[in-house]
Amino acid sequence: MSEKKDLIKEALKRRQGGGKSPSKSSETGGQSGLNFYSGDVSSLKVQPNTVLIISLVYLGIVVLLHIFSKLRSGGTETPQEGA
Repeated sequence: MSEKKDLIKEALKRRQGGGKSPSKSSETGGQSGLNFYSGDVSSLKVQPNTVLIISLVYLGIVVLLHIFSKLRSGGTETPQEGA
């Protein structure tokens, strides 16, 4: 019966993150699963807020270009031949 209690305690430890298995800690280097790349890689690091701002600016430019193209063409549509 004490073996069963020990197994339950060990399972609860693992579930709460207290007892990590050696294979998982060696695979991730002891870090969380959110860190996919190490700091040794030289790449462009962009924060999520920067991506959001750049995408909103791009969206604004596209909308402005659509507005300017409508103003330049006079905003008239081509007449339909059947009407």
